[in-house]
Amino acid sequence: MNTGPRRFRCGPTFPRAAAVLAAAALLVSGCGPSDAPAPAELAGAPEALPATRDLVTPPVGGILFDAPEEAARQALELVAEGDAEGLSQLALQEADFREAVYPRLPAARPERNTSAEFLWEMLHQRSRSSLAYTLDRYSGRRYELIAVDFMGETTDYGPFQVHRDTVLTVSTPDGERAALRLFGSMLEQGGRYQIFSFVTD
Repeated sequence: MNTGPRRFRCGPTFPRAAAVLAAAALLVSGCGPSDAPAPAELAGAPEALPATRDLVTPPVGGILFDAPEEAARQALELVAEGDAEGLSQLALQEADFREAVYPRLPAARPERNTSAEFLWEMLHQRSRSSLAYTLDRYSGRRYELIAVDFMGETTDYGPFQVHRDTVLTVSTPDGERAALRLFGSMLEQGGRYQIFSFVTD
């Protein structure tokens, strides 16, 4: 299921859902449409496979947030501090990609002959490169979050959803408004959110 842009404004966070973003999002459940696109960060790679209905997907681990704005505020804080390691920990980790995300993508299908290792290596390299650029451009500057928008499609993969093209509306140190793209897609599971990667193009 694809939807238009979604906006989350600062204020009270969403109530904690029964399942964690990574835990419930990639748990069991049915699968999304077989032609569902892979996250934008994997664009250009061979398609990854849609999961079969009897696939039991393990939960995603890592750092999860009750709302997109919480993830965005944490990312903004770490960018201001120039903390590359802390930012890296916010994004999807290799073990969770291999075990929970990859099996659900339209590239795990056997006939695609595309390994989790290949897709992860491509994603990881692009994410590291984008993060280095982001820190070089924004490190040391503190921004106040106003809103989070998903400007791209939202795709339902069954146990989790991917929201694409995340844009942060912020107040700059000079008191002006600006739109920042610090990271790309966000993964949602059971009402909780995780940064997919720092690829923004």
